Amino acid sequence: MSLRDRLLQPQGPLRGALFDELLRTRFGACELQPGDRIGAWRIVRELGRGGMGLVCLAERDDGEFDQRVALKLLPDAATAPDSEALFRRERQFLAGLSHPNIARLVDGGHTDDGHLWFAMEYVEGLPVDRHACAHALDERARVTLLLPALEAVEFAHARLLIHRDIKPGNVLVDARGQARLLDFGIAGLAQDSDPAAAFTPDFASPEQRGRRAVGTASDVWQLGRLLDAVLRAGDAAPPSRDLQAIVATAMRERPERRYPTVVALKNELLRYLQRRPVRARGGGPAYRLRRLAQRHPYGTAGTALSALALLALAAAFALQSAAEQRRLLQARDETAAINRFLSEDILGASDPFEGDGDKRPIAAQLEDGVQRAQARFRGHPAVAGRVVLALGKSLLARGRYDAAEDAAERAAALLASDADAHSAADAQLLRATVDMYRGRPLRAQRRLERLQASFPYRAGADSPLEWHIQVARGWNAMLRSRFGECVAIYTALLAHPGAIGEGDLGDAYNSLSLCQVAVGAATQGLRSGERAERLAAAANGPRSGNAAIARIRIAVALSALGRHHEATARFRDEVDALIGLLGENHGTTATYMDHLGLLYLCAGDNEAAVEWTGRGLRARQRVFGPQHPWTIGVQAQYAVALLRSGRIDAARGIVAEVERMQDAVDEPGSQVAMHRGLGEWYLREGRIDASIRHYRAARELASRPGMQYRWNLHAIDAGLGLAASRAGRSAQARQAYLRYDQSGIYDNRCDGGLRAEADADRLSYPRRD
Repeated sequence: MSLRDRLLQPQGPLRGALFDELLRTRFGACELQPGDRIGAWRIVRELGRGGMGLVCLAERDDGEFDQRVALKLLPDAATAPDSEALFRRERQFLAGLSHPNIARLVDGGHTDDGHLWFAMEYVEGLPVDRHACAHALDERARVTLLLPALEAVEFAHARLLIHRDIKPGNVLVDARGQARLLDFGIAGLAQDSDPAAAFTPDFASPEQRGRRAVGTASDVWQLGRLLDAVLRAGDAAPPSRDLQAIVATAMRERPERRYPTVVALKNELLRYLQRRPVRARGGGPAYRLRRLAQRHPYGTAGTALSALALLALAAAFALQSAAEQRRLLQARDETAAINRFLSEDILGASDPFEGDGDKRPIAAQLEDGVQRAQARFRGHPAVAGRVVLALGKSLLARGRYDAAEDAAERAAALLASDADAHSAADAQLLRATVDMYRGRPLRAQRRLERLQASFPYRAGADSPLEWHIQVARGWNAMLRSRFGECVAIYTALLAHPGAIGEGDLGDAYNSLSLCQVAVGAATQGLRSGERAERLAAAANGPRSGNAAIARIRIAVALSALGRHHEATARFRDEVDALIGLLGENHGTTATYMDHLGLLYLCAGDNEAAVEWTGRGLRARQRVFGPQHPWTIGVQAQYAVALLRSGRIDAARGIVAEVERMQDAVDEPGSQVAMHRGLGEWYLREGRIDASIRHYRAARELASRPGMQYRWNLHAIDAGLGLAASRAGRSAQARQAYLRYDQSGIYDNRCDGGLRAEADADRLSYPRRD
């Protein structure tokens, strides 16, 4: 052990009074006391501290629900220019790391004085080595205890994430006796900004101590070190020769000589537990026969028949061993390719020490990664397909629709012959989702129907694929203006959710809320939105994008209930948050910017409506193109905002563009928005026949089952009644106002627009019972 490592040991010289004073000086500016609040959390007590942070037990203190977390404060964040950006990126990665043996990231942010913090799921239990001692576990029980931790690391490696700080203190055993992995990825973040403090000396791999590149092999080394520490903890007898050989192989100095993957290490431990020959021993025929006899004690009698049976079993084992060796070599090759892809093509591309470094946005680097993945994994199409699929999902979330579509197509081709049908179907689901994001719901529907036929939903399904297909079907029904169908899909799905996590449940309630409001059930939509917000906050944190969108759903429901000014204030806050997360040139923020403009129109704030509808329109033009149906529908809304704010000449130019492109609009929802906007324009211009024509077209579309509220059938009837009245067509006006009364269920009680005029005018047309 080096001098530096001895100094940093828990009992080393730097743990004395002088170093304690240095720590107190470092943390003095951010000391936490019981009762202090950070975000939604109240500090209960300190759990621990070190050179990289202060950890406290905290409880939720906002009255929403009870929850305990381990809250960690990073005191140096305010002094490192790139820390916040790195922290946000790492938090986004951790938010998607959902595994039963990994403590979840719950929340995060920064204090008023700039210190970064995050809250992880609080696991109450002993470190794995102390648990083994306290329960006097034997050697085999200690190995079994560690297997869930290996599975957690395996899960993370499959998502190209490395732990870098595996030690007994980061593997706790909960009340159920299950090992849970903590602080996943935090050491990686610390290494980016503070290399000297990025590892625990006694559990650091040779490449960490030598400041060399760190890959998945480093986690394999640390798992070997963890296994050794647990096996030797307390008064345990020395480990068996099999386990000594496994530890020695995992902890070899050179990374390429260790187990090639965590899977290989786990399989070696399973062979030990199954009393099969351990490959690290390199034992000869006698060793293998002993293991065979241990597995089949009754087959080793001294008779000739038993001897022949034993030889037959040995021959069968030799064949099985050869097959396992081939699989191991394949896994080694695949893992080596993944390591090279991660370190060179993704992380290495932006390494300033490797040439000039790639300073492009991460999305651009991910796009290049799709191209590189196929070359990197040539000969391993299934691995290439899964990597490209993961990159495609990340590109879609970042609004790179062209690149996501290309990645989905490539992944589908690569996985077409894969034995795992779920992987190929997941690629097809991504392709359908890209169609939905790009405003192609009919094309997406055909893909979803094929997936539904092959993977019908079952609450006890082995994978979440079936659930995600149903969520996509519900969302696509909304995009096709089939709001009743949307409600039916989500209601049936949520009646039998199975073992689905909080994040997935939140997504479903999020979409259900919007569709419930769309069919006139605003109160139910409000409840679903509130439930979606609680689930999203618990799963991803209250400042996550999913939680922000859930709060937008709440605002939409409040607007439908007539609480426009409260709704627009709430909506505005969440749109600002989404712009901070995604930027304006993103399909999601474009949608919510023009929707905010619509709420301002409803609240009678026409200037704000012009601003936000205009921003949403410009974003849609950039993201979807000027001739996309969604873009044209928003142009019509923008014309109405300009008209109501008195900017007649500006509105006239926009109307001319809408009329020129109206034949390109083939999507029902956008058609309704276009006809309704043109109807109001021509009504104000005094061109009554044209106004009636457009209002009638809007009503014909909007009266289809399931579409009514979204396009506000009540307001369309108000405009049609006014236009017919001004044309002197009394019978038509009376009929329109009768429908106006009947469509009151869809009245969102807007302060602005035609409602007040219609209410006054219809008094001239009393109802005839």
